[in-house]
Amino acid sequence: MEITGHSSDFIVDGSFSTAMKQFVMRQHRHWPGLFLYGEPVDAESLADWNLPEADDDDEYSGIVTFSSGQKMEDFWEENGYALDGDGEGPFSVFYQLHPQSLRAARVTGVQGADPEAVAAVEGAGLLLAEYFAVSLVTPEDPATDPFSARVLRDFVESVGVGSRMGPGA
Repeated sequence: MEITGHSSDFIVDGSFSTAMKQFVMRQHRHWPGLFLYGEPVDAESLADWNLPEADDDDEYSGIVTFSSGQKMEDFWEENGYALDGDGEGPFSVFYQLHPQSLRAARVTGVQGADPEAVAAVEGAGLLLAEYFAVSLVTPEDPATDPFSARVLRDFVESVGVGSRMGPGA
């Protein structure tokens, strides 16, 4: 399947697995007939859901796909990442664990709910012992599409970053 959607890319710390469980649960609340990986899931099976380990062969070897049900799965097969007649569409999270350290000399563009915390981090260095490279692929650009913006907001909030961030964050 060719990736036709909009990619929002992130570096996420070791909390990613827990955040993804939160994100999956949020999507199930939006879509009670949620399909993950092209298969239906229910609340009971989601209680035990955990992020599958990524294969180390590719840049993004782990993937979790989301759709509202079989009708959207069929739509996805024909149209790729696109909005359907209801203004919703399939989306995915691609991820790869990088078990080596990551450093940045200076963090800029910090956003968050607590202005004091933002001020403390802005301009500081970044040191992570390991991290996940993550790409959220939505049907459209979240800056212009309400559905894609909602998916992005759910993802960011699941990571624990709060809702005061803009759609491009």
